[in-house]
Amino acid sequence: MAASTTAAVTMTERARPRRPSPVLVLWGSIALFAVLFALLTYQLSAAGVPAPRPVLVRKVIKRRVVTTFVPTPGASTVTSGPVTTSSASVVSASGAAPVTTGAS
Repeated sequence: MAASTTAAVTMTERARPRRPSPVLVLWGSIALFAVLFALLTYQLSAAGVPAPRPVLVRKVIKRRVVTTFVPTPGASTVTSGPVTTSSASVVSASGAAPVTTGAS
């Protein structure tokens, strides 16, 4: 009876599946990568290069009007009168104060 109980125990137990070795996993991954890389390379080479879309070039055109005042030949005479100086400030003929910069 002891022989039949040990046979019954071994028949009902399932053997656990073995894990694959790391070397087998590595080579399987490399093979799968090579197959997928070859497939993608074939698809890209068979599709061809798409035609480039036309590029729109937009030019910005700025118009500037330059007006030059040319005096008439007879009105360009200069007259000199008495010179007055003031110690407070010097005002030009147009009524505005002279422009001063850091260099002057």
